[in-house]
Amino acid sequence: MCLVALVVLAVLSIFSARYRRWAREAFDCVGRRITLRPCISSFNENVRAIITSSLMKRHMGLARFTHRHFEAISLIFTAVMFLSMAYSVYGFYNLAMVGTCDPADPDNCIFNPDGDPNRVVCVFEDYEPEKAVPTIGGFMDIESATVNGGKPMVYFFGTTWCPHCGWEKPIFEEVMNKFNNTIDITIVEIDVEQPEEDMLIFNHYSTDGYIPLLVLGGKYYRIGAGESLGEDGERQVLTAFLCKITRSPNSVAECGQPEIVELIGKI
Repeated sequence: MCLVALVVLAVLSIFSARYRRWAREAFDCVGRRITLRPCISSFNENVRAIITSSLMKRHMGLARFTHRHFEAISLIFTAVMFLSMAYSVYGFYNLAMVGTCDPADPDNCIFNPDGDPNRVVCVFEDYEPEKAVPTIGGFMDIESATVNGGKPMVYFFGTTWCPHCGWEKPIFEEVMNKFNNTIDITIVEIDVEQPEEDMLIFNHYSTDGYIPLLVLGGKYYRIGAGESLGEDGERQVLTAFLCKITRSPNSVAECGQPEIVELIGKI
């Protein structure tokens, strides 16, 4: 109980002088208990008396039980305090490193520096499409950005009725499926209800709402289909980009073909 009281009273004594004497006694008691000496102050007995007398007004049996087992109850409260402190430190560590105190369930984090624990954030919000420069195949390259880590995220945005999307989508899927172990593929039909986080990405890159939109690793994107390249040309361009962002995995033989290697060098 000395340990628990020391933490509580130390904080209270900052704001009120009436608790400072108690805080000093708690500190003395903790120091003696840590060095395996008996607590010579009356602090423990005073705390026991105050708690017991308060409980007597409500339940005599509970007061008697608390008085008899006060030391064991004190140990339980002390253990709970340290566990709570450890969990708090763990939560603040996660908040500093990954942006949420509960990585398993970000919405469960009681503290959010943005003030809204349920706010959805675009994963590419720090990337600046308006500063992108043209590269091969009609794609744009955000030179200041890097391909997102882990499995690069690859997006296709279209609609169920758009003819250009209908041309692009099967070619996109054909190429992407060759890399399905090394990338994270998401196909979004924006005329159907979609998760908010997907729509944030779409609006981030296609500010005027034009389709189709392809986003490769966040760094490369294109608004429009690759029909001017022809089907074979579009396959080669998409393959070159996927080889680039996945560092040409050995499982994809096309990444070693001379024409693909040449295109990679132009990106």
